[in-house]
Amino acid sequence: MNLELYEKDPRTHTLLNQGVAKVTSGQSSAELDTLRYELTNFVCDGQYAEGLSRILSTFLGHVGKNEQPGVWVSGFFGSGKSHLVKMLQYLWTDFEFEDGAKARGLAKLPTGVKDLLKELTNSAKRQGGLHAAAGDLRTEAKESIRLALLGILFKSVGLPGDYTRAWV
Repeated sequence: MNLELYEKDPRTHTLLNQGVAKVTSGQSSAELDTLRYELTNFVCDGQYAEGLSRILSTFLGHVGKNEQPGVWVSGFFGSGKSHLVKMLQYLWTDFEFEDGAKARGLAKLPTGVKDLLKELTNSAKRQGGLHAAAGDLRTEAKESIRLALLGILFKSVGLPGDYTRAWV
């Protein structure tokens, strides 16, 4: 074994999320514990740092313009797509835990990504704030993708996910 290569001993250290990131907006105690673990252990280098930089730079480059390009995250099964999106979701809004710890303070981020997130926050102050919505279309899309996406958006602002109940 090459134990000297690891920061944490894999024989005794277990992954709180079992190595599977779930993109949710859940706020249960277990989900928040897992989120804190994921942020604290987020390795933001290589393709993760490049991906976050590209997404943030593109967004910031289009603030105030008529169009904002979408983002498509692709990769093989298990390549970390969900993990990247989940980390971006919470870093985007600098999610604050009950004890006052914030997502950006927990994650070890490269200077370039930190600077872009700071620019995002400053831009948000001029534009009306930051918001992030997340969910799993596979479990939400019972009738249609459009309604599932609408449900995720509704839930993100505290409304019921069922659009018929959200209007009442």
